[in-house]
Formats: sequence, structure tokens, C-alpha cells
Amino acid sequence: MIEQEKKRRRQVVRKQRAILGGAAVLLLLFIWGGVSVWMGRKSSEEQRKDEAALETAAKEQEKAERREKKQHAEEEMESAMTSLESTVEDLISDYDGNWSVYVEELEYENDFSINNQGMYPASLVKIYTMAATFANMEQVIKNETDYLGSEESAKATVAQLLENMIEISDNESYNELVRLQSSDRDFGEGCGYINAYLQEEGYTGTGVHTTLHPAASSMENDGLGDNVTCVEDCGKLLEKIYKGSCGSQEDSGEMLHLLLNQENTLKIPEGLPEGIEVAHKTGETSEVQHDVGIIYGESTDFILCIMVDELTSSADVYTQYHELTETVYDALN
Repeated sequence: MIEQEKKRRRQVVRKQRAILGGAAVLLLLFIWGGVSVWMGRKSSEEQRKDEAALETAAKEQEKAERREKKQHAEEEMESAMTSLESTVEDLISDYDGNWSVYVEELEYENDFSINNQGMYPASLVKIYTMAATFANMEQVIKNETDYLGSEESAKATVAQLLENMIEISDNESYNELVRLQSSDRDFGEGCGYINAYLQEEGYTGTGVHTTLHPAASSMENDGLGDNVTCVEDCGKLLEKIYKGSCGSQEDSGEMLHLLLNQENTLKIPEGLPEGIEVAHKTGETSEVQHDVGIIYGESTDFILCIMVDELTSSADVYTQYHELTETVYDALN
């Protein structure tokens, strides 16, 4: 009996050991599996971090390459403009008359001017009257409404005056728009408003003082001398129109549309390749020949402002305009 009891106990102990051993194995497997999963997760996280780091490095490299490329392009354009300035100086030194030139490439905003000085603007004064009219449009419409008795008619009239003044360079439209700055339709008061606007906007070399003729109305002035402007002021105004910052974006767009439809294309446009758009305004008398514009080049947009006075003959001036325009265009495109 005693031997049987001992045998039974040994069997129970062996079973318990077997159970404990199996449990230990299961526990070890569970722990190993958990460790493996954790290691796997850690490995995946590290891989994602490595991939993110590589992606960030690639983006930074791409940015650096773009900056380097842009800097190189800027340096090339700056060099081209320096060379162009010298070329233009040589060209105009052989031309008849007194030439004033402003050039600005509009991608990196490098510019230069040669012989910037005040000149009689002829019809160039109309681009400043256009800008001042848009800036004072509410009052201009009110003044014309008081005269016509209809706001709708006033808006149509002012729009037509602007179109005629810029697109066909009508002198009486200019004279009338200057008067419309004043509630009394007084030309001198209108000049005062426009000149205050010009000073506020930084066009310090420009003044509007007299009517333009031939025209239907009689000569008037504000007693402060003759109209005047310079190529740098013209360039500054055209740059604002190009950037959409001459008044509102909408105002700039309307002004640009008018300049794109300029009918006199004998000067700057004739020196450009076929199909190249130019938004410009001309001015001419027997002694002055001006043209200022925004040129939408094949690869580079730029502003070109040319004013010429003291001409002894106009026989070669158009050919010289074309040569100068072509030289500038080819250097920048």
C-alpha cells in the first residue's frame, strides 16, 4: 500500500512538472513573439524615419538647385543688362536729336536709364491722365452725371473718352478728362488734382499743365508752365500697370487693355518680331518723337521707354527706333 501511494504521488508530480514545463514553453514563446513584433515595429518605424529623412534631404537639394539656378539666371540677366546699356549708349550717340531711354526687364527687375530728363511729352501726358482718372473715377462719374443728368450715360461717356484718348490719341478727349476731375469742369483745377496724384504716386518728373491741340476747345492752362515728363516716370507707371498695382487689379487690367489697342504702331512695334504684343502709347510733334510700352517677349517681358526731342529731321527717326527696339529685344530674348 505504501509503495502504491508513493508511485501515485510520483505520477502526480510528473504531471505537474509536465504542465509547468508546457506553460513555461508557452510563456517563452509568447514573450519571444512579443519581442519579435516589437522589434518588427521598431524596424518599420526606423525605416519610415529613414525614408522621411531621405525625402527631406532630396527636397532640400532640389530647393538648393533651384536657388542656384535662379541666382545664375539673375547674374546672367544682370550681365546682359549691363552690356545692353553700353550698346544702347553707343547707338543713340550717333542718332539725330536728344535721345532718352529707359529699359527694365520684368523678371528680376533690373533696369537702366540713359539721359533721363524732363521733356515735352506731347501725347505721353495722356497715360498719366488715364491713371489719374481711374484713381478719381467716382468723382469723375459724379461730375459728368451732374452735367448729363444720367449716371449710366456718364459712365458710357467717360469710358469712350478714355478709349479715344489712348487708342486713337484724341486730344479733345484728353482736354475733357482733365476738366472732369473738377466739379466745376475747370481745366486748371483738373490739372491741380492730377498733379497732386502724380506727386503722391512718386512721378516727380511729370506735370500736367496745358491742353493739347489741334482740338475742338480753346487753349487752356494752369499758369504753371508746359506739360513735362521723363522716361523713368513713364517706366514706373507702366510697371505698376503690368503688375496690377496701378489702382486696383481691375483698373490696371482696363488700362492695359487700352494700351494694347493703341493704333499708332510705327515706332516700337515695328522693331519687334511678328506676333509680339506691346501695350504702349506714343507722342509726337514736329520736334519730338516718343513711344513707351510694355513688351511681352517670347522669354522675357520688358519695359522700353524712348523719348526724343531736338530733332532737326524726322527722316531717319523711325529706322532708328526700329534698330534700337530690335537691339533691346534681342538682348533680352
